[in-house]
Amino acid sequence: MKTLAILLFYTCHLHWIPAQESEQWHFQGEKEGIKIYHRETPGLYHIKLVTSLQAPLAGIVTLFSDVETYSAWGYKIAEARLLRRVSDTEMYYYARYDFPWPMDDRDIVLHSKLTQDPVTREIRITNTPKPDFLPLKKGVIRIRNTTTNWRFIPGNNGWVYTEQIIATDSANTMPDWLIDLTIDSGPRETAKGIKRALRAERFQRAALAYIQE
Repeated sequence: MKTLAILLFYTCHLHWIPAQESEQWHFQGEKEGIKIYHRETPGLYHIKLVTSLQAPLAGIVTLFSDVETYSAWGYKIAEARLLRRVSDTEMYYYARYDFPWPMDDRDIVLHSKLTQDPVTREIRITNTPKPDFLPLKKGVIRIRNTTTNWRFIPGNNGWVYTEQIIATDSANTMPDWLIDLTIDSGPRETAKGIKRALRAERFQRAALAYIQE
């Protein structure tokens, strides 16, 4: 369970588990239209968040492409910056997460790739850790083995089904009180932050040549 606190602190990164796997998700509750599930597999912990967003797909992609704004809506993100933009659908970026004193902050380097199904228009953003892409920072613990992903499936009247999942095997020592405090706060606060951010006209009116609405 100590691993869960770490993945919750950087819940803006999520890993999708293919539907054909035998999933044993445990429903944790629903608040403000946001459902949380937990799951454990050998060596890994997972948290799934399910909600709906009301925004064009291009608006969602624009939000996720603007790395420097991640700290405005991502839970406990103290710093985020783009390292290399390979293309419109691929990039490397850095994020640092604020942990309470006396614990050290955590950081991560991710390789992010976006794909869209030409038939269903579903968008997936997959993030793979690249811990050696940047030198380590003194006083900051590098997250080395967490994969993340978002799924966005367009529905009716501008609504988009959103599934967020984190999978991690990080094993940093965390106090039990911190685990209890963050077990739902991280994913929910990030989802709420995304919903608030997407209300801006910039995202509601977004259009991208490489994204089908």
